[in-house]
Amino acid sequence: MVRFLRMGLLTVLACEVLLTLAGAVWAMQPTVVQIEKNADGTYTYHFKITIDNAVTVESGTAAPNPDFFTIFNFDGFVPDSAKSPEGWTFSTSTNGVTPLRGGKALVNPEDIEGIPNLTWSRTGPTLKGPAEITGFSARSKTAGTMVGEYGSQVTRTPGTLNPKEPKESKEARIGAITTPELKK
Repeated sequence: MVRFLRMGLLTVLACEVLLTLAGAVWAMQPTVVQIEKNADGTYTYHFKITIDNAVTVESGTAAPNPDFFTIFNFDGFVPDSAKSPEGWTFSTSTNGVTPLRGGKALVNPEDIEGIPNLTWSRTGPTLKGPAEITGFSARSKTAGTMVGEYGSQVTRTPGTLNPKEPKESKEARIGAITTPELKK
């Protein structure tokens, strides 16, 4: 299963590389900016997000808000190690969080039960793209890396995808990101 997961994720990574080379941003796209080895043998993953110019990232307390991003299958997660920039709240679970519409998932990442998923949700004032935000991090006990997946939900500005679009709409994306290697 891990071999199949890696092959599928390599395809996703190739698409991400092509889009990056073309200068495209996928609504709200997290990337790893540094992996730091710590004295205690853990590894800190530092992330940034890039928000494109046609979306907002909204806060809220009930679905479909707040907007968020999730890094799936973050193996070896060290509890209480996550850091968030101002206006963001961290949570972790072993299932989800994925963007939903009408109770159904809008994206279908490979989500392995029992392996932590890391989610940062917007709790501060609404952000308008384009923007780049740093200050997200989490530690892992796992030394190796692999190509993993993220999912994100943002609010698309009316008329940016379809000129007749009458109101804001939620948009979900899935993409590739470096994550701790899954144990075999």
